[in-house]
Amino acid sequence: MRLKIKWNDDRVRGTTTAILLISRDRLIRGESLADMIEASLAEYRADPEGYKERKRAWAAATEPGPLTKPLHLAYHRNLVAAVDALTQKWTQTKRQFNSLLELDNALVENLRHVR
Repeated sequence: MRLKIKWNDDRVRGTTTAILLISRDRLIRGESLADMIEASLAEYRADPEGYKERKRAWAAATEPGPLTKPLHLAYHRNLVAAVDALTQKWTQTKRQFNSLLELDNALVENLRHVR
């Protein structure tokens, strides 16, 4: 039986939220913008339970939180806009994925251009 992940699946929303939250946390820690999406996804997939625990203490995903550097604020705003646009596009086209790996690869490919 093949796994189908539809555009409106909680796994899609959960993964995009994790990207926003973890990337913001990585920016706060002063980590590089290079490969931010890949690193955030890897961190999320490596420890989903740890992510859920930390998520409770974080501000909403679309909020900049304690980001103070203009470059980091701009990156976070651009990433939020790109995620919104991408999920809207996937909803309109009724995009489906066969695995979490395929979902992750699609997110990386579509979000890696954000600066």
